[in-house]
Amino acid sequence: MPTYSICNIALESDLCLPELEGAKGHTPGIRFLMSCTALSDGEDCEWLHTWTLPDGTPWLTIGRQPRGYLLRFQAMVDFAVLRDAQEILCYAPSDTPSETIRHLLLDQVLPLVLSWRGQLVVHGSAVLTPEGTVAFVGDSGSGKSTLASSFSGDGMAVLTDDCLLLEEDEGRLTAIPSYPGVRLWPDAALNIFRGEPRPWTEVAHYTGKKRLAANAGIRFCTWPTELLRVYFLSAPKDNATLRVEPLTPRETMLELVKYSYLIDASDRLRLRQDFERLGRFAVKPCFYRLAYSHDFSQLAEVRHAIIRSQPSTCEIL
Repeated sequence: MPTYSICNIALESDLCLPELEGAKGHTPGIRFLMSCTALSDGEDCEWLHTWTLPDGTPWLTIGRQPRGYLLRFQAMVDFAVLRDAQEILCYAPSDTPSETIRHLLLDQVLPLVLSWRGQLVVHGSAVLTPEGTVAFVGDSGSGKSTLASSFSGDGMAVLTDDCLLLEEDEGRLTAIPSYPGVRLWPDAALNIFRGEPRPWTEVAHYTGKKRLAANAGIRFCTWPTELLRVYFLSAPKDNATLRVEPLTPRETMLELVKYSYLIDASDRLRLRQDFERLGRFAVKPCFYRLAYSHDFSQLAEVRHAIIRSQPSTCEIL
């Protein structure tokens, strides 16, 4: 089976993953296998929690099984993550498109698996600027991907779209690239690239978002970089002001907890370990609130405000 590179692991897969680059010569860290039979009827699961869409529709239900966890994307795909977090099984009905399976695996399941393996993963995009790497963290629809992608027009490189893996490296935070691709709404892509047509592919059958890779003219960084700052995105209180405000350690802690991937909120040992680690991060002066009007015409001003900011490294005590 071919082996691919994503985040800091080699992924072996019997499903072709054209979004990823090959990882020849690397020992697979995770194996992904398609199953011809259903993984569970739900009777063997202790259902833990359900993620819902803004309208309240169930989206993802996570259950604990004797062999690991079951991740059920309603009426689309089931993923079983085995106890050692080194193998993922997948069952999908015949009418579920391949691009939907790939999207859910790469952008939903793998971040949860990496978190379960003890790594810190947050809902965030990141870009490499001349001063260092900056990250944008926030809810779906908050503009993370659009803002990060817009930096490519200034010749800067995107590290990751929505899965930000952070590691401690000699007392500092390091951002780990995920894979070379971003997911944008068509109007965002057209505005970022000034109406010039760009090659894109479908993300999944249930969304109008498109996936843009390096052939779309976006630069990507494929090596770990030191993290300079993290901006938590929020809507402005008024339409007139672009605001960048430092967060207190308490505010930072709450934001990091809110946006961290977590597969099992009932795992007390893992929660304690995560809280201890987040507590070390939260005291550093590199976390900010960024509020701006979601107007494409304001993106250049936002980028300039970020670049003009004085650099500050994220050293861990």
